[in-house]
Amino acid sequence: MRKILLGTSAVVGAALISMGAAQAQQAPQVRVGGFMFGMYNWIDDNLDYGRSLAGTRADGTTRLQPTGAGFQGTQRRSTNDFRHELEVQVFVTGKAANGMSYGGVIEIQNDGVGGGGGTALDLDEAYVFVSTPTLGTLRFGEEDSAASILQVRVPSITGFGPDGDWDDGAVNATAVTGGGPSLLTGINDGNDATKIVYLSPQFFGFDFGLSYNPNQGEGERVFVGRSVDNISSIPLQPLQRDYTTLTNEISGAIRYRGSFGNIGVAAGFAAMRADGARWDGVTNTRLFNRDVSAYSVGLNLTGYGFTVGGEYTWGNYSGISVGRGSLARNADGSNRDASSHWILGATYTTGALAFGAFYGIATQDNGPGFGDREQTVWGIGAAYTLAPGLELVASYNQLRDDNVVVSGAAYKRELDVVLLGARLAF
Repeated sequence: MRKILLGTSAVVGAALISMGAAQAQQAPQVRVGGFMFGMYNWIDDNLDYGRSLAGTRADGTTRLQPTGAGFQGTQRRSTNDFRHELEVQVFVTGKAANGMSYGGVIEIQNDGVGGGGGTALDLDEAYVFVSTPTLGTLRFGEEDSAASILQVRVPSITGFGPDGDWDDGAVNATAVTGGGPSLLTGINDGNDATKIVYLSPQFFGFDFGLSYNPNQGEGERVFVGRSVDNISSIPLQPLQRDYTTLTNEISGAIRYRGSFGNIGVAAGFAAMRADGARWDGVTNTRLFNRDVSAYSVGLNLTGYGFTVGGEYTWGNYSGISVGRGSLARNADGSNRDASSHWILGATYTTGALAFGAFYGIATQDNGPGFGDREQTVWGIGAAYTLAPGLELVASYNQLRDDNVVVSGAAYKRELDVVLLGARLAF
């Protein structure tokens, strides 16, 4: 996700207050940006076939899982589809007489996830900020974590990457995929919980950031999608404070960006931790989830049109997004092994053309009776700048997922995707 502004947050600390009363030197101004991305997907997925997959239970017996349309095991799904995604970004910026910048960012999106037959709009991010060149930036609102903002990831091009746009059209229902498609996401992927974020200025090539959010709730969504509080005896209690999600989440990162001769260098370390959920909001039972932790290191080298690099991520987490789900304990109370993934990639740019390739493997512990879930993903792609702000993109991507445990049996998923599209940034 593009990070266009450096600044952000409505919480002004004592250091900023001591700068004195600010007389507006530049009144807040509004500008609008965003993007529209139209895509064609050709998808070959064994979860789309009109048959049943054979899975293996822990005792070695076979279990059949219907696939295809409606997961009835009879009618195959189509391999072709169009997708469209758009985001409108509103930027409000002003400057006080003492040099402090301030403002806000609102990102309105249609990513096909909301209601309205896939045409509904919702808020992706919405935050306010204050910033000074010497003290750094504070952001407050619905925004990515500091670890996510500063993480150094594998190099990629538009619409491409280990968790890029290519897998959005594939089946991703947890009930039949065990969570997926791609496990190779960025740290804190998708975490726009209401939080406070601090980003430092850059010193000798280094910068760092910290963020904190008390729970996973966003904005006015105090009921986390539910209209009845089935935990408290008081109706309509704000459920984002009842320990049914991750709480007390802290993240941070440090990054270096510089050059040595003709070679540019970007390196970073990112980390997060959070308390696991304590209550099941459906069954009203006590949970004993482990606390969540995740760590990531990354390195990119750039020169002569090439960027090569990679990332390694590990920690006590589960599910499809790094750091978003607790790692379960085994039935005997023992802990499962930490999850991890590594990715290597390269891009090459010459004039209006850019090429990219990546290869990565993710591993998660399935517990006793099953081998580790191991997912291998690779892809190749290209992007061509047809005109300023207008790119044509194409990619081929392959995912192989071994030991995907669903309903007590392990399955193998095979997914191939060809993506063609046009992206307009404005």
